Formats: sequence, C-alpha cells, structure tokens
Amino acid sequence: MSRETCRRVLVNDIRAYPYRIQMLQTLTASDKKQRRAMAVKMLEKIEETPSFLNLLWTSDEAHFHFDGKANSKTNVFWESSRPNEVATKPPKCTVWAAISARGIIGPIFIKESGTAVTVTKERYVEVLKTFKSELQTIYPSLMSKFWFQHDGASSHTSNLFRDWLKENFRG
Repeated sequence: MSRETCRRVLVNDIRAYPYRIQMLQTLTASDKKQRRAMAVKMLEKIEETPSFLNLLWTSDEAHFHFDGKANSKTNVFWESSRPNEVATKPPKCTVWAAISARGIIGPIFIKESGTAVTVTKERYVEVLKTFKSELQTIYPSLMSKFWFQHDGASSHTSNLFRDWLKENFRG
C-alpha cells in the first residue's frame, strides 16, 4: 500500500490524525483551586472597576531561533553510516513584550554581550525597569492605576522581583 493510500485510509476511514507528543504541565487540584480563585478575583475587579481591563498589562518572553527550527529533537537524519557533521546550537534571541488594551510595549531583547540568555531574576528586573520607564513616558498620569500580570516563572516570583514590584507598582 502506498504511503498516500495508507494516509487516506487513516484520515478518511478511521478518522485518525497525526499528533506530536507535547510536554504539558499536570494541573493538580490545588492548581485548579488557585486558577478558579484568580478568575473570581479578576471578575470581581472587573465588576468593581469597569475600566480595569483597560489598565491591565500582561507580559511574557520567548526564544526565537534564527534558523527556523524550534526543536532539535524533531530533526532526525537517516543515514547508512554515522555522519561526520557536528551540529551547533543555532543562534536565537530572547524577547519580552507586554500587551494591554492600550497597546504593546516591546519587544525588549534580553541579551548579554549580544547573545540571547536565560531570563534570570536580575535580568527580569532590568527588563521591567525599561517597561516602567516606557509606561511613565507614554502614560504618566495612569502609573498609579495600572495592573501588571505575568506568569509564575521562577524569575517572576523571586524575592528580588517581588520587592522591586512592591516598590515600583504600589498596591
């Protein structure tokens, strides 16, 4: 049976589709409780302050690989003998941005000596200093009203970051 015939039988007759294995975080009962509590808190905040969503900034960072490949584990060569080429790590950049109903701030490139790096607590605070500076330039009168939301990455939950956040975004 040809490859295309096999694929046609799987998709059309059996209704099977190709999937790639993905690594996902398992949600515990505690995680679900925390997510629900956060959702309730957000709904209450929206009800209490109708302009809340216009004052909320969310952010994240990502790595972008310049060679277009996202994962070397999916890059497999089939050869009759071991190839002599050496694979090198492709160049990449690490980028952070924040978005709100008011627009986007960023991208802010996270690098050291011109090279993309892991986001540490110190680097994250440096990124947010830039973010705060841009916010103050664009929206000086709204600084005390903005809300800032980010994920639970370790650099985002460090004591260094929390202290900086309390000092710079009171309340």
